[in-house]
Amino acid sequence: MKEVIITLIKSIREKFKEKLPKVKEAFKAFAKKLKEFFKNPKASVKEFLKDNSKRQRLKIVGIFVLIIALIAVSGPVYRFTKTAYLIPYTRKYNIEFPEGILKDMCDAYGKDQNVCGALTVEDLDYSANVSNIIENDCAFLENGGDVYKDQHFRALRCNFAEADIESLYSTSKGFLKASQKINFTTLFEEEVYKVVAAFYINNNPEDDGGYIFPYNFCGNMSKKDFEMYEDILSHRALYDTGYEYSYDDYFLTISVTSDFMEDFRFVIVCVKTDEKHFEKSEKASDNKKIFYPQVWFDENKQENPYRFTSKWIPKNI
Repeated sequence: MKEVIITLIKSIREKFKEKLPKVKEAFKAFAKKLKEFFKNPKASVKEFLKDNSKRQRLKIVGIFVLIIALIAVSGPVYRFTKTAYLIPYTRKYNIEFPEGILKDMCDAYGKDQNVCGALTVEDLDYSANVSNIIENDCAFLENGGDVYKDQHFRALRCNFAEADIESLYSTSKGFLKASQKINFTTLFEEEVYKVVAAFYINNNPEDDGGYIFPYNFCGNMSKKDFEMYEDILSHRALYDTGYEYSYDDYFLTISVTSDFMEDFRFVIVCVKTDEKHFEKSEKASDNKKIFYPQVWFDENKQENPYRFTSKWIPKNI
């Protein structure tokens, strides 16, 4: 049905292009006559009625009627072709779908309107729907995340055992062996991300002097906050991937459960790219002085070189 309508529209456009020169001529003649009419309406009407070229008059009127009809019809037809793919899903699930939703996301959204996307980690053969509400047994968008908005940062939390991202990216060697690619499909866009950093974070504030580094921040940062984030992250990262942070980039962080230490999570930071510009990093160097939460230094009986670092929080949290 969609293909038929598109073909029809193309045919109408081609016919319109063929008639366009004649339409322009007719429009000029009509404009001239209209100007004369307003100068002397009574005389213009008499002259028009005396003119025997009725066929020419009808042709001009017909062309303008056609133009008006095309304008009136093209809008609704175009809108229909843009949403026609939703018809079977609307009938199947009896719900209203968001405008612009990807066809591949329709079934998932039809079954659960809390679904906001899908996460795929090719290295693990792992794929799961992402919810926009907190659910312990699935992947979900952290508080403040919104796929309906253009956000500088988004964060996902995965509690599936299958989402063993830690086994891939907890070491620089693992990072270099991995694909370094993460696919996050929102309701409206297929997004490709490249892993650029990895670190451990405490889940309990008491394990780091009442502080949790805002690894799961969602929203937009000021340039000043972004510079702070970049600086702290460079010290918390387990290794340096060579990525140069840019305020214009878009980021996705993904956290998973970890047994590195009790109540710890493993986090990867990813930067948005696309298939065309994706480039795998060939080098990575270990961080010799990792900025772990305080409890790690206590457990390992070491002095924390970062103990006087401020407990930074972005302004709009």
